[in-house]
Amino acid sequence: MEVTFTATRQALLRRHGLVFIAPGAAWASERHLQAIELELAQLGYVLSWRLRQRLATLAPDELALHLRFVAAALAAQVGANVRYTPLFRKFPEDVPKDTSELYLRKVLCHFLQVEGQPCVFCRRVGTTHVLSPCMHVVCDHCFDGENYSACPVCEHHVDRSSPFFKPGRFMARSLPREKVRFKLLDLGEDLPGAAQALVQSFCARKQVMSSVDATDLQAVVGEFGEAALAWLPDKIAVRENVARIFGVLLGKCDAMTTFAVARAHLATATDVLRLLAAYSLADPSLQGETVRRRIERPLEGTAEARWATKLAQLFPGAATTEAPAAATRPAKALHPYKMISVHTYRFKLAPLRRPLRRAILAHLESMHPVGLIEDMLRHRSYWQWVGQFLHPHEYADRFANVARAFAVVRKRAPDGTLAPPFVGFHAAIEAAARAGDAAAMIERLKARPGELGRRFDHALRVAGADPAAQDVVISAFTAAAPRLANPLLLTLHGHLPTRGRPAAVRVFWPKGQVTKGTSAPDRRAPLSPDVIAAAGEAVERELLARFAAKPGFDTCVIDEALRDIVVPFNERTASRAAVSLPRGSRVALPAGKVVRLFLHWCQPEGGRTTDIDLSVAFYDEDWQYIGVCSYYQLTFEDVATSSGDLRSGPFPDGAAEFVDVHRERARARKIRYAVMVVNNYAGMSFSQLERAWAGMMLRDDLGGSHFDARTVELKFDLQGDNGVFMPLVLDVAESTMHWLDVYATGQFALNNVATSNQAITKICPEMIGYFASGVRLSLFELALLHAAARGRRVVLRGVDGLRGFTRDGNESAQQFLRRIRAGERAEAGALPGVDGPPVFAALFRGDVELPAGSVCYALFRERVVAPIAASDLLS
Repeated sequence: MEVTFTATRQALLRRHGLVFIAPGAAWASERHLQAIELELAQLGYVLSWRLRQRLATLAPDELALHLRFVAAALAAQVGANVRYTPLFRKFPEDVPKDTSELYLRKVLCHFLQVEGQPCVFCRRVGTTHVLSPCMHVVCDHCFDGENYSACPVCEHHVDRSSPFFKPGRFMARSLPREKVRFKLLDLGEDLPGAAQALVQSFCARKQVMSSVDATDLQAVVGEFGEAALAWLPDKIAVRENVARIFGVLLGKCDAMTTFAVARAHLATATDVLRLLAAYSLADPSLQGETVRRRIERPLEGTAEARWATKLAQLFPGAATTEAPAAATRPAKALHPYKMISVHTYRFKLAPLRRPLRRAILAHLESMHPVGLIEDMLRHRSYWQWVGQFLHPHEYADRFANVARAFAVVRKRAPDGTLAPPFVGFHAAIEAAARAGDAAAMIERLKARPGELGRRFDHALRVAGADPAAQDVVISAFTAAAPRLANPLLLTLHGHLPTRGRPAAVRVFWPKGQVTKGTSAPDRRAPLSPDVIAAAGEAVERELLARFAAKPGFDTCVIDEALRDIVVPFNERTASRAAVSLPRGSRVALPAGKVVRLFLHWCQPEGGRTTDIDLSVAFYDEDWQYIGVCSYYQLTFEDVATSSGDLRSGPFPDGAAEFVDVHRERARARKIRYAVMVVNNYAGMSFSQLERAWAGMMLRDDLGGSHFDARTVELKFDLQGDNGVFMPLVLDVAESTMHWLDVYATGQFALNNVATSNQAITKICPEMIGYFASGVRLSLFELALLHAAARGRRVVLRGVDGLRGFTRDGNESAQQFLRRIRAGERAEAGALPGVDGPPVFAALFRGDVELPAGSVCYALFRERVVAPIAASDLLS
């Protein structure tokens, strides 16, 4: 049986735990069903009763097809779709304790060991083997061939057929004995209906989506094609989603028909530019891309040499590489060269037929002339590039405003005359701010409520201590609040209460492909308590009114563990992950389990050798460095053990590394923080690899398989062009994990904990302190806003049990919210029964069965089927 709509089925399986299978006409045996259950259990999943009953109606060949599809998708979700063979196959046993002595043996072996001669260490004859292709001569008495998976000297993958490598009893490792939380798989009945609901939930999002969500949106829309046009609402809030949807449909459906529908969603020139990028399979975020270019180094004393020196100053991280041998290099490559990274703002534009080009220019012409120019200037480099393909000068008489806009963007008309000067909206705002004129600033901002909300704090600082100016700013903001997006209001809801005093540090979140630890001292003047109270009141009142307009529920259930989970923000830069854990969140770790960190990477076929390293750095309470477990120190006392350093990940199998961290032992040695660090030591950047990911397991049993999909708590992709990735910090004193998902530029090569220590001890404590300040709203507070506005009864589930709060008949949502926060008039709570009315639930672990029709968010999905995403709570 052919599986259709593959990407849609995979998305619904990963996100909602739904398996779509049509009824069959056969009857599978009990042994076939048990085999399926056993294979899925090895991935940490169990079948619901009705899904099992549906599988029982299939013939064996159909059953096998569906099993392969489901198992492959779920395995890829947690990283179980590859083999994990570390350097030391007996890990965590038989890992050398003295890394310095091991290194000395490697060096002596590299320089002194000769084929056919006695071993330089044990003096035995006939025990040495030449490994291919590295040609190192290794002794099977001095190096345990049963333990090694690669060359013991250079740690590169070699031909495993050498007699040096012995199979050993560790080659086939069984599943360890673990206490496992299984996740439920259920039967999906209506694939088009589920796909439509998923697309509409994406369209309802109010902030930029993560790369996982964006990929799923494009995949589902692409598979359903023209049918998806009928699913689209009248308004799609996120402009990048508009571009992704119609960019895919332009390539799948009739271009003119699709663009006719898209016009209603393209309000600005930037919307059109995003659409062209998505249609061209480029990133509609318009963040540009980094390309590497080779720059020849000319002879000393020439003008070219002086220019090369200037380039070196502009690009200090560029790598100097000697030129290839004369026999292999081009004739002109006579000197060493530099490889520099250049950020470009252009993409390879997909072919545009003349009717589509005219339609695009006509739509640009219909926009306000001043707004058109200002919007195009925001992405001047892109429009200069795209203009070469739109040819606006050919239609200058027909589309005069567009021709004028391109002349301003290019700074001159096609005939060479200079374009007239142009002063835009933002320039006027900045001029008013520099003049200290809050009233003029607000008067301009009123035309753009979203910009007013984003600059609200700035406008208050410009107003200073002037009560009249403050009133103007507060009044304008209160009037604009109903037109502000939910994510902006929620950001202000968390931000405003912290503005009564300077922050310990300001953390910035610039646009880009990944998040870097960008910070500065907080030099902002604090806001007065009256201003904070008035603005906070307006924000909270508006949020409650919006949530009250949504469908109501008799009961709302909220996990108090969500207090440590941050409302998603800046999702564009979030790592692709199996669990959508928002950046800045804290997760409590169960006692007694060992943290096993893992890393996998694979070079592209034919790509050069790449060395990625997994390390754990240890610090005390004051962030003073204590030690490390890494390639240059394989064990750190009895606290951590590394599986060894593999220095290549050849296609197709790649390479894997592990580090075990014993938290109780670390605590006994006065260690407070253990930082997971992934370093790009040498070779290609993360984004250039065939695949690369890392993650964390919580293990009871360190024997058996190195990788156990059932115990994977987090799995996340490596991305970007940076050299140092700090995904998480373990606080061993509080038994918690801080999810940071932050990168540092690092060096061009040779990155390790020693070279990154300065970045680690700056970025990690600053990030932890920033999120601990409460400046970012928690998912608990967001869920509480929903519950107070939409529910009659609210049940809070915490470590001390259940607390219930019932809303009085004359109690407003704001009064009910404040009473719940204060814990007043709490009563015994109870979870709703499965047969009761639908509920609204926000759960840390979806470990309860809810009534049909319930709306539930679950950070870790277990028994909950078809949960909503955290971002859906922002809608």
